[in-house]
Amino acid sequence: MENRPPKLLHRQKYDQVYIALTHCGNGVFAAVAFKANQPVGRIKGTIHSSDYRSDYCMSFGDGALEPEEPYRFVNHSCEPNCELIEWEITNEETNEKVYELWLHTIREIAKNEQLTIDYGWDWKAAIHCLCGSSNCRGWICQKNELAFCIQKRGRGSLEP
Repeated sequence: MENRPPKLLHRQKYDQVYIALTHCGNGVFAAVAFKANQPVGRIKGTIHSSDYRSDYCMSFGDGALEPEEPYRFVNHSCEPNCELIEWEITNEETNEKVYELWLHTIREIAKNEQLTIDYGWDWKAAIHCLCGSSNCRGWICQKNELAFCIQKRGRGSLEP
């Protein structure tokens, strides 16, 4: 049985994905079904130095990538179904190496399912998590820093 698309106030479609509203802003959804370990799309944007910060920037190489739509709206989940992978591509004519950032699936994804990644932020930058997964950590932070984050900042969104 195919997932139904979310009820939308806004929907912008791209080739294999579309942007739709979620409980925490825009999100990226699968317009088609994906197999596990499959590339979804290249994340294009502007490359900045490593000290660059924004609500949407992604680590890339030695710096940060300010992504363009649609992938700038990939939301966090403590149980993600996608991950970011850097591709190294060699130009056959010049032998020059070029690097690209791609969104890949971790598991099978149904049509109309939201695509998510684990942001894995440093505990100092962590914010309350709203992913709603059964294994939600309460904070958007690196898994190996969760205990320290809870010790210093409380249980996050899991507070009673």
